Order: sequence, then structure tokens, then C-alpha cells
Amino acid sequence: MRSAWRTWLGNFDQSLEQLGVSTIDVGGFEDAERRSVALALFARLRAELRAALTLADAGHDMAFRSYCRSAIECALHLYHGEVNASYLEQLHTDDTVSRRSRAKTFLKNAPGGLPADARQSLEKFLQDSSKAKGKLLVSEIETPFPRLNHVYREISADAAHVTWTSLHRQLNQNKPGWTTVQIDAQVSTDEMEEAASILAFAGLVVVRSLLQIVPELKEQYDLEAMFRTYKPVYQAGRTRAE
Repeated sequence: MRSAWRTWLGNFDQSLEQLGVSTIDVGGFEDAERRSVALALFARLRAELRAALTLADAGHDMAFRSYCRSAIECALHLYHGEVNASYLEQLHTDDTVSRRSRAKTFLKNAPGGLPADARQSLEKFLQDSSKAKGKLLVSEIETPFPRLNHVYREISADAAHVTWTSLHRQLNQNKPGWTTVQIDAQVSTDEMEEAASILAFAGLVVVRSLLQIVPELKEQYDLEAMFRTYKPVYQAGRTRAE
């Protein structure tokens, strides 16, 4: 990662302390659940950001790239929560569908069978939730930021998921007829630039959506000023690539 990105991302993380989200009480608002989910997504973004920087500092570039994907996921979710009135319903349904799938598998594969009361409880859950349909697919969330969606899918294919493409990173054909395995797979300079850049942008998108959902925080954070510091670092990376 370019040192300029490491500095910017570290400063960005520190700047988020200004929001003081750990002291916010949203219980008195009509949209308390929506605000709570937004704050949870913001907290998740910060956790992913800090983990990503720790991995980058340790030289684990592939793992860093995967964590950048997690940050994009937070940004896509929070933007969707900002603009889509049915987001919470979709989130609940997605969770129920996932729990149903796990319950069915557990009933089928539980070693030695389940106690009668546990089996009855799971079967009742499956019956009560039988109408839950649909999955919330992150890759299909539409935003005015197509780069988020594009890089999310790129990292999914070449780093985060086990795919033909990602497995090739672990192999090194350093001479004809010889193939060696690499534990820490190679990540190109361009890919690290892409990952660091999108991590920064995802963080800005998360803060933007948070300020829309919890407008009381707007006075505590100057998002435009932070974006102004982001632009020259991003543009310098594009110039290097050209």
C-alpha cells in the first residue's frame, strides 16, 4: 500500500472519534431500529478498517484485500438502508431465510439426533417462518457509486472466495515444469492501490449515509473536508497507473 493511503486511512479512522457514536441514544426516535442498524454498520466498518490496516502493516496483502471487500459490503448495506424504505424488512427476511436453512441442515445432520424439546423448537420455528422468502444480495444493491459494486465483485472472485481465479494466486510457476505453492499470495501494486482506494471511499460512503440517517451527527463531522483530503491521494494513484 502506498504510504499516502496508509496515512490517510489512519487519519480517517482517528477522525471518526469526533462522531462519538458510543454515547448516542436513539431509543426516543420513531425510526430507532433504523438508526440502530446504521450505527451498527458504522461500527462494523470501523472494525473492518482497523483489521484491514493491521493486516496491511503485517504484509498480509491478500487478507487486506479481502477485508476491503467487507468494508464495501458495509457501505452498500448502509446506502441501501438510507434510500430504501423496505431495507429493514429485507434484512430481517434475509436473516430468517438463512436461519431456516441452518435449522434444516441441523435437523438433518445433528449427531446422535436431537432431544425431543430441541427438535420440537426447531420444527416450530420452521413452521412459523415458512413464508419467509428472498435473499438480500449485496452484489445487486444499486448505488450511484458503480465502483463499489465493481470492486466488490472483483475482490469476491480473486481473493475473498475460493474460485479458479483466486486459487491461481497461490501457485507460482517459476520455471518450466515446476510449480510451487505460496502461502501469502502475490497482490499486484495496482490491486493494492485499488483495494486501499476503495477502502477509503467505502468509509466515506458509510459516513455520508450515517449522517443522512442520524442527522444530529452532522454538526460533529466535516465530511466535505475529509473528502477534500481524499481526492489528491486518489488522483495521485490514478496518475501513477497511467
